[in-house]
Amino acid sequence: MSILNVINAPWVITPDKLREIQAIYSAHLRGEKGDIEAIEAKLGRPLANERVPYTLTDGVAVIAIEGVIAKRMNMFTQISGGTSTELVTQDLRAALVDPAVNSIILSIDSPGGTVDGTQALSDQVFSARRVKPIVALASGVMASAAYWIGSAAQAVFISEQTTMTGSIGVVTSHVDMSRAEEQKGVKTTEIYAGKFKRIASSYSPLSDDGRTSIQEQVDYLYSIFVGDVARNRGVSVDAVLKTMADGRVFTGQQGINAGLADGVATLAGLTHRLSLAGKG
Repeated sequence: MSILNVINAPWVITPDKLREIQAIYSAHLRGEKGDIEAIEAKLGRPLANERVPYTLTDGVAVIAIEGVIAKRMNMFTQISGGTSTELVTQDLRAALVDPAVNSIILSIDSPGGTVDGTQALSDQVFSARRVKPIVALASGVMASAAYWIGSAAQAVFISEQTTMTGSIGVVTSHVDMSRAEEQKGVKTTEIYAGKFKRIASSYSPLSDDGRTSIQEQVDYLYSIFVGDVARNRGVSVDAVLKTMADGRVFTGQQGINAGLADGVATLAGLTHRLSLAGKG
């Protein structure tokens, strides 16, 4: 996927984090390449953001989902930390077949991420709960893509009354590069076949047809997101639309009242409860 496609891709993430990501990739688009060694020198430490496999305590596997969620790890996750849905899927499958694991906790602190890969992991979690008990614990924030995934667990808990949940929605953007190219004395002419192949090209202003095409895509992805949350939480689509899915971020008890979470719990408390249940 090109840098420009990353910028324009649909995301299920909080708006502030999306702006941060777009700024990083826009810098790449301007030719400002990221220098990992320079960043490490500035920080005075290596960028050690490699994924750590699940931990196991008294038969309870804890799988961490932290930072920006993407299908695969990339330079952004190397710099700022993040989670690959492919690697979480590997951890989940390993925990399901591990005889030492009797239950699973998804420990989540994430603003969301890309659409690509998120539904697949949500489906994996939903299927996994038929094999072993699996719960999600939000610490800090569990929003957008992170909530899509976490909601698929049998139960969802928040760690404290300041934990944020929700932000159910889809966002994308159109970047018009035509003026920037004009200032550089460059003009890109795209040759294509099919009316909709470049209906929202980044090398020209966004047309009405282009805006409609993008909106239809966003609306469709939103309907999938809402439908999965309804399935995951065992409620109707109408209930999700009415109380959960207007794009708001809920804090603490607000999320519980809206039906996004089931209660408040600590990681140690959940681990103890699941461990006892596994021995019973």
